[in-house]
Amino acid sequence: MARGLAALAVAFGTVPAGSGTANAAISDSAAVSACGSSYYVQRKQDLGRGQTATVFLLYSASTKKNCVVTMKHPDMGSIYGFPTELGASVQAEGGSWITDRDDYKYYAGPVYLYAPSKCVRFSASYEEWGASLPHDINCTSPWGSCG
Repeated sequence: MARGLAALAVAFGTVPAGSGTANAAISDSAAVSACGSSYYVQRKQDLGRGQTATVFLLYSASTKKNCVVTMKHPDMGSIYGFPTELGASVQAEGGSWITDRDDYKYYAGPVYLYAPSKCVRFSASYEEWGASLPHDINCTSPWGSCG
């Protein structure tokens, strides 16, 4: 199902990227809006050759749940708002992956995981469209955010 960002308060800013700096990246507040107001960003990673999506790992102390959401950047041209493959996953140590992966206009997730006293990792997938064929971009974080 395609979802809109209409319900999200998107603020633009500069976010450190894995291999450079994204110019108009998704702000932390957009990820918080997707997961819920009690969540805060623990880790994030920009994806794609043009750093055109960001995956966020968030946590809520009140629910003791982790949340993962992968969001397209609004400055990515005609692909923003056009359904392309996008995925968000989370896993607790010793557990199975919980995944949301489909064709989405704006973001995948939120995916929630209750994992008290466990380390977690998150993963994202993104279909980036280039000059020729689409390229599948994937990343998986190391274990972390333990507790």
